[in-house]
Amino acid sequence: MRSAKRLRNALRAALCGVLLMLLLAGCAAKESSAAPEKTPGKDASSAEETTKTDELTTPEEPTKTEEPAQTDEPTPGAHILVACFSATGHTEPLAEYAAEFLGADLYEIVAAEPYTEADLAYYTGGRCDLEQDDPDVRPAISGAVENMEQYDVVLIGHPIWHGQAPRIISTFLESYDFSGKTLTTFCTSMSSPLGSSAANLYGLVPEDVTWLESRRFPIGASREDVAGWLAEIGLTGSEGSEEAALQMRINGIPVAVQWEDNESVEALIELVREAPLTIQMSMYGGFEQVGAIGSSLPRNDVQTTTHAGDIVLYSGNQFVVFYGSNSWAYTRLGHITDKTAAELAELLGNGNVTVTISVG
Repeated sequence: MRSAKRLRNALRAALCGVLLMLLLAGCAAKESSAAPEKTPGKDASSAEETTKTDELTTPEEPTKTEEPAQTDEPTPGAHILVACFSATGHTEPLAEYAAEFLGADLYEIVAAEPYTEADLAYYTGGRCDLEQDDPDVRPAISGAVENMEQYDVVLIGHPIWHGQAPRIISTFLESYDFSGKTLTTFCTSMSSPLGSSAANLYGLVPEDVTWLESRRFPIGASREDVAGWLAEIGLTGSEGSEEAALQMRINGIPVAVQWEDNESVEALIELVREAPLTIQMSMYGGFEQVGAIGSSLPRNDVQTTTHAGDIVLYSGNQFVVFYGSNSWAYTRLGHITDKTAAELAELLGNGNVTVTISVG
């Protein structure tokens, strides 16, 4: 009996041990199948998050388009200088014509020691003779051009003395840096030709200066003569003027006008902007046609000697066109550029005319 009881207990213990082993084996298998396979480093989800984070924190830089550099365009007319030496006054009017036509600044070259009539007397052994005989003489100039660097084009007017430019022109050319500028000269004389007077000045300025063709004018040359030369060498009227805006007719005949750039012309433009202005003109004094505008324009009267073709404002409300000459206080409006003095006398000197002004 005891032996049988012991056997049963042994079998129970063995069975419990087997069951316990089976249970332990089953738990181990569950844990093994549930655990994911691990690899060294970051898992896939972490890598994906990192990628997304990088995309957010490091955005792609936009393509940059470089803007072209801004450059200041020179204003036509504002960068031209007309410099003039006129000891006897013959060259000065031509310089004024050129400055008016181009809308340029005008500078008078004045000798520190003014020339007297005795100085200018030829073949007397006087100052002029002595200076022209010595190419190294440099007469002093009174004053100076302000801000010469602002000018791109410089015209230099002078008389002809003993076949050459006065030595004071050499002083002027050696007083400034003309590097990269465009230069030309014009001169007046009774009979002397241009000759080598211009070419002899070339060596006084830097080699990169551009020289335009020079011109010799006789004493008393006209505004039209100067305008024609300037057109030949490619220098045209200031684009800042209102030449293209205002149109003028005399008895229905169109005339080309170089209008001034001033308040009076601006006011005239506004006056005719809505409708053309017709002015009934009357001959006066044998040298002009004058007519009432019908309203007053701004005026800046200056004592002026007029010439054929000049257009002026008189007393603020009178429009005057000259076919002769007169000296009085006027405000300049413009100048007729396509008619000679003889043609203007024919057009204006044979009875009253009608002038029509409009905006083209």
